[in-house]
Amino acid sequence: MGNNQSNTSFRIEGRDKWVVFEKNWFAEGRSRRVYRGTYQGERHMTGKECVVKIYKEQWSEKLGEMAYRADIRATDRAQEMAKLFNREYMMNGYSIEFNKLEITWINSSAGFRFLGFLRIPKKVKSKKADERAPSSAMIIKGDTVLIEKYLKGEFIHFLSNTAYQDESVQDTVSAAFSHFTYQASSGQILVCDLKGVHGEQGYVFTDPAIHSHIDPGNYGSADLGDVGILKFFENHTCGDLCEGFQRLDPADVTSRVRRQARALTPGRSTTHLHELSL
Repeated sequence: MGNNQSNTSFRIEGRDKWVVFEKNWFAEGRSRRVYRGTYQGERHMTGKECVVKIYKEQWSEKLGEMAYRADIRATDRAQEMAKLFNREYMMNGYSIEFNKLEITWINSSAGFRFLGFLRIPKKVKSKKADERAPSSAMIIKGDTVLIEKYLKGEFIHFLSNTAYQDESVQDTVSAAFSHFTYQASSGQILVCDLKGVHGEQGYVFTDPAIHSHIDPGNYGSADLGDVGILKFFENHTCGDLCEGFQRLDPADVTSRVRRQARALTPGRSTTHLHELSL
């Protein structure tokens, strides 16, 4: 990463650990931009790769730190379900883990370079990849960020939060795991939007979504509640791993939920709660 790496975070959760990260984002979704970085401080972590995730302006202005906290709630709950799944199916070689999220804030933003005694604003990748903007406008001191380990390997989007599955991805475990979470939680939640890497040790996922039966939105804006749960089962065909698990009966939800689910087209990108039809 060399000289590009120019921004720093505060210590993470009170530990002797922080990150430095690049000035240009390398990936983005609908709601966040992602920067490459490395851990610093703790000896066993120093130099290891990480990613830094920052919400885009329209999301951070509306939701603030609540959006980051909801992401952590979703990841922690998904990891709890993964542990239950692994106890049942580890013997079959199916091990699932969710990348741990940590929250901190930007300590220093390298928004300037010096030409002699002149301080000149740095230009970095803007909101659009082919445009430039002042670094201080893109990476703002004090802003909240999420940190997680960098996942090495082919990054695959196995299942979206609207039950979309790419036909080119030959995988049945991810959807079976989602169904398992509904079964194991007695119909209270369904973990989905599964993306990450699959290697010899199993699956490592990042950024899951959770649909909550009781409190839609509790796990963030990708939590579509019963609409998302119903949509999953409209598109899910059970395999050996989840055969016989309970499913949501459309008769058990309101006509509005059924109408919203019918209107929802499964897509690769994440669908958010405010996008559901009325």
